[in-house]
Amino acid sequence: MDSTCRTKTVQALNKAMEKETLLLTHKLQRPEGQWKRNEKSDLIDSLLRKYPIDPGRAIKEDGNLYVIDGVQRFSCIRDYLNNKFALSKNLESIIINGKEKNLSGLKFEKLDEDTKDALLNCELQMYELSDWTEKDVREIFRRQNAGKPLNVKHLRIVYESDEFIEAMAPILSHPFMDKLMTPAQRKNGTDRNTIIQTLMLICTNKNQDFTSFRKNDMDAFVMDNDQKCIECMPVLKEALDSFDKSFDKIKVQVTSMSMMLYAGYRITKDKKSFSKLVDIVNQFLNEYDKNEEYKKFSEKGTSSQENVRGRFDWWRNKIRVA
Repeated sequence: MDSTCRTKTVQALNKAMEKETLLLTHKLQRPEGQWKRNEKSDLIDSLLRKYPIDPGRAIKEDGNLYVIDGVQRFSCIRDYLNNKFALSKNLESIIINGKEKNLSGLKFEKLDEDTKDALLNCELQMYELSDWTEKDVREIFRRQNAGKPLNVKHLRIVYESDEFIEAMAPILSHPFMDKLMTPAQRKNGTDRNTIIQTLMLICTNKNQDFTSFRKNDMDAFVMDNDQKCIECMPVLKEALDSFDKSFDKIKVQVTSMSMMLYAGYRITKDKKSFSKLVDIVNQFLNEYDKNEEYKKFSEKGTSSQENVRGRFDWWRNKIRVA
């Protein structure tokens, strides 16, 4: 098998799709339409900002090219040039030919001529594969898709400041985290997620409520409250030290991990008896199956504000009398 990497403009790719010499219907590819508007907008914005875009891959057959990697990218380009969708209203302005442009909410036909020309002349790379066998194509597809994609827990790091990431490091590497989390949970980002949720509970007060653990709310919290979080880290680390001394092993439901860590932070900050908290935790774990008052907040929609608040209030009431 041979492969050649070619550089093509957006305009050339669109014309090839119009002429049906570049086809998006290979049997191994997912159908078009998998991306939401934000994902489509990010691609168009990335092209105009000259951000690197992963190369596509296509096999040559009967004079045509059949895409085996890149269907969503190429169909997005075609659809935008044909005014099938408008860009997200959340896009930041961009400099094109020395001038600042606001493209939010615009279809291609509404762009000014400079921006249209800039987009049409943006370039993407594509590997054209020839002299291939069916086994080659399937093996390329397998290897290209073998890596595990980043989940939302891992992706949240893009919203974190360098200072926040640095402050998180000793918390995430604390030995108690290995007692609290399974290796699989450490691998999939549950540890980082739990610490962020703990910080959200710590920062919740009469004026600000961060008791929704839904994705967008967690993302927004990280972006807007990094300094507050950094200030909380030393006390949280001290609480982890106390947990580590108090438990040789522990098994806590994921929905209660941040609650317990919050309780440890609060007890430590208020200089109350940590041994009393240990008794509360042990009683909670031993009696969990019978704790209907608490379990009703831990079964469905566990990230909703109502259910997070229910669990949060339960733990706050316990440590008030500790």
